[in-house]
Amino acid sequence: MADGTSAKSKAKSIIFGLFQPATPLEPILDRLRKMDLPEREVELSSTFPMKALPVGVGWRRVQLYHVTLIAGAIGILFGFLLAGGSMAIYPLRTGGKPIVPMPIVGIVSYETMMLFAIVTTFLTTAIKIIRSHRGKVEYDNRIDEGFFGISVWVDRDDPRTGTIQTLFQEFGAVEVEVR
Repeated sequence: MADGTSAKSKAKSIIFGLFQPATPLEPILDRLRKMDLPEREVELSSTFPMKALPVGVGWRRVQLYHVTLIAGAIGILFGFLLAGGSMAIYPLRTGGKPIVPMPIVGIVSYETMMLFAIVTTFLTTAIKIIRSHRGKVEYDNRIDEGFFGISVWVDRDDPRTGTIQTLFQEFGAVEVEVR
């Protein structure tokens, strides 16, 4: 299986187009969508946030708030079971009161919620960063100057390679590379 995966990644080529900052992005992305390219095969590189893009353009976006919320909920449950469960399993009473009163259970639950949410978010971010740099096109320093890049992964024998190159040149790409 590992050989099949590496053979699959070797069979891909990357078409990279570097564009001026004033180049309209939307028509290029529309044309790429019409070529039936999978969304995961197209990536944008820019130093500017692209909030104005329509839904579905942000390929490979990380929804960290979902991860954080789920981890926080698991942390609350874990904290409640840890503090409240200990109180239920070992009912020691001092002066007629339980040793672990409910405010303590709340504090422990809050702390474990924060711990789970922060650690899980950090690990998810680190994994996404590591995965995002695998097999990528080398970073072009002109992107720091305001240019933006579009990378498209296609099979080496894909007939759309020439069409994508022509599309990038048609929209005024400063540079088009096939790797």
